[in-house]
Amino acid sequence: MKISVIVATKNCQEHISDLMDSLAKIVDEDVQVLIIDSSTDETPEIASKYDFAEVIKFDKPGLNAARNYGVKRADGDIVIFTDCDCIVPKNWIKNILKVFEEENADVVGGSAKNFFEEVYLVTDYANEGIWPVMPVYKERIILTRENFRNVRLPPGNNLAFKKAIFERGYFFDEEYKYGCDEIDLLWRLCRDNFKIVVDPDVYVYHKHRTSLKELLRQEFRYGMGHYLFFVKNRDCPISWPAAVGSYFFTLFFTLLGFSYFIFQPLFVSFFVFSLTPFL
Repeated sequence: MKISVIVATKNCQEHISDLMDSLAKIVDEDVQVLIIDSSTDETPEIASKYDFAEVIKFDKPGLNAARNYGVKRADGDIVIFTDCDCIVPKNWIKNILKVFEEENADVVGGSAKNFFEEVYLVTDYANEGIWPVMPVYKERIILTRENFRNVRLPPGNNLAFKKAIFERGYFFDEEYKYGCDEIDLLWRLCRDNFKIVVDPDVYVYHKHRTSLKELLRQEFRYGMGHYLFFVKNRDCPISWPAAVGSYFFTLFFTLLGFSYFIFQPLFVSFFVFSLTPFL
């Protein structure tokens, strides 16, 4: 079975080598690696040093446009997406294919674990906070219309699809610029009765945000994406809660971000105290 791994990159020169080194350990003649690049830094030059990868210049703006273009260039029966700030384990593809076979799945996703071994409050929050940015699964779950609102959905940096899905006209919505794009596609597939499975053995290591400023910016962008999801998918059970929750969550953390610079000692004490029960 032919596999295509697609990585959409933009100015990733600090991270791309780590991802490519990890991919180099698992690629073979059945694995195609496509780097769809929109960078202005040294990312394409670095990626081009790895002869197993094809680096394709892509000038159209947007992550989803790059992903969709990668799909059109892919030769694989299975199309897998990851990001430049991830590191994939040696059994990544093997475990993905195992779930496809055992479950006759159409889509397989998994966890995005913290890459950093050091204890950082911000990076740990991405997995362990009240509203995790990156999920870590403890068991295999089949997503359905009924449990769609109760399961943290898999991230776009660790998602695999049968290419036949795209050939039927399902693509990432290029109108999304701020996140929630994978949720939109997953909902449309779930709504139309495609089988989506998440599994704890399917995981990547992700370089979570290491500063509060980066985390706040990420959460704000996700909030914007959730609002667009609400506009486009009002039939989804997470549409209204996500839109309202994202609005207040984003507002809350934005205000905390501003207060950080004014009342820094007090802010840090409050932030640590509030998260202690979840660490």
